[in-house]
Amino acid sequence: MSSSLLDLLVSYRGDRTALEITTSFLLVACGTWLAWHLAKVVYNLLFHPLAHIPGPWLSRATYIPEFYYDVVRSGLYTKQIQKMHDKYGPIVRINPHEVHCADRHFIDEIYAGGNKKRDKPVHQVRGSGVAENATFSTIGHDLHRVRRNALNKFFSRAQVFRLEPTIRDLAESLCEKILTVGKEAPFDVTTALSLFTTDVITGYCLGDNLGLVAQKGWEPNFREPLYAQLKLVYLFRFIPWLKHAGFAMAMFTRRLSEDMETLFNVLIVDMPNYVKRAQANLDKGVDDSEKTVFGSVLQSKDLPPAEKTLQRLVEEGFSLFVAGTETVSWALTVISYHVLTKPEILQKLTDEVGEAVKANGGEVPDWKTLEGLPYLGAVLYEGLRLSYGLASRSSRVAPVEDLFYQGTWTPNGSTAEKKVEYVIPRGYAIGMSAVITHHDESIFPDSHSFIPERWLDEKKQHRKDLDRTLLSFSKGTRGCIGINLAYCELYVLLALLVHRVFPSMELFETTEADIAWDHDFFNPFPVWGSQGVRAIIRG
Repeated sequence: MSSSLLDLLVSYRGDRTALEITTSFLLVACGTWLAWHLAKVVYNLLFHPLAHIPGPWLSRATYIPEFYYDVVRSGLYTKQIQKMHDKYGPIVRINPHEVHCADRHFIDEIYAGGNKKRDKPVHQVRGSGVAENATFSTIGHDLHRVRRNALNKFFSRAQVFRLEPTIRDLAESLCEKILTVGKEAPFDVTTALSLFTTDVITGYCLGDNLGLVAQKGWEPNFREPLYAQLKLVYLFRFIPWLKHAGFAMAMFTRRLSEDMETLFNVLIVDMPNYVKRAQANLDKGVDDSEKTVFGSVLQSKDLPPAEKTLQRLVEEGFSLFVAGTETVSWALTVISYHVLTKPEILQKLTDEVGEAVKANGGEVPDWKTLEGLPYLGAVLYEGLRLSYGLASRSSRVAPVEDLFYQGTWTPNGSTAEKKVEYVIPRGYAIGMSAVITHHDESIFPDSHSFIPERWLDEKKQHRKDLDRTLLSFSKGTRGCIGINLAYCELYVLLALLVHRVFPSMELFETTEADIAWDHDFFNPFPVWGSQGVRAIIRG
């Protein structure tokens, strides 16, 4: 045999041996990976501390259903969770490490106040993306309390009262803008309202508002750019490192959109400069603690230096910016739709606000007075109920205590009430969803209808139960820090809209599908393809 043929044979045998080794290695690796995950499935189903909690076997064993419905199907897992409750009862296991509750009587245990510790689950916090170091996204109870204490004074009711004149001026300016620009063509109501909420929160937190209400038209605005970022939250939850890709995408798309350009400049350029300005003022001995959120945080004596870094404060500002822009504008949008489609509600509102205006010398009263108007408050609370606030589930972890659930449930197809008891071990997440709890027919009959009168019940205990069940601003030690600011905005702007704008405002090609919850990315979203709530000013 020639040497060349021998060399070829040796080479062939060597290549074949290498191929066989590589193939064997891959088979072993795949087999090991499969065996590991099968073992996890068996553990999650049979031996996990939550194994006693009912639910679909695939949800108890893996994150596949959550990924499919929230990422692949775009924000639909909450609807599946509702179906789980219909089948399995008030407590269900929705993924290997998390439980969901549909019983309003357990709210105070999940969202505890006082000295009880409540963490946030890592899986939930990952969805915060570029704001995972903000107070809202803080995992541990103790660190959250330290961070929140530095903000509490700035968002106190007393501080909001001091800044109410600025909020009032912006609300007046927005009404004037709607009455003027709204005559030219139909406009998106949420976009218009978001100009106000954006100016309020940026002025409140940074010291200077962005002047969106003062601009000639509705552009630029932050609604679409913020929605684009919100639609990534579930993807971040499963693939956290993609938040860097989201940042890169924002850098690219800012060149294609005036809205994105403005948002990018505020968050990436302006906000760090505001932090630096607050630090410079502090170095000069200037007290900014009651003027900007950054001044308040930087001057906090309880925060260590690591909590005052430029990056963390920018993330804090971004979190407040997003929360302060969307919740109030969407609640007012839902209210506007229902008021404009229900003449009897509009008439009652108009009469009540009109009497208050007359008693106040022809001017809409201040926030404190408006809070005393029962029907205005009833409309506002009903709007909060049907706008939900945070629409996706909000979970908590009790790190040092087991939670004991006792309740009753009537299974589908049965008339017999069944007693149920479960222990949720310490260290595991349990949460609720406003879009489920706010439609509890036992406390909100005909729950999908807009009925302000339900909040006028003279029985104090019933009204207390309604308030306890409202999750629009969450509850407990981790409830929304901006609740006072939000209520001030809601009362003042709603009263001004009733008095000045609604008499001339008509909806344009809008149906209830444009405000009804269909899916969620933290915030509630209507059906895909919705053109939004649109209106026009007549006369």
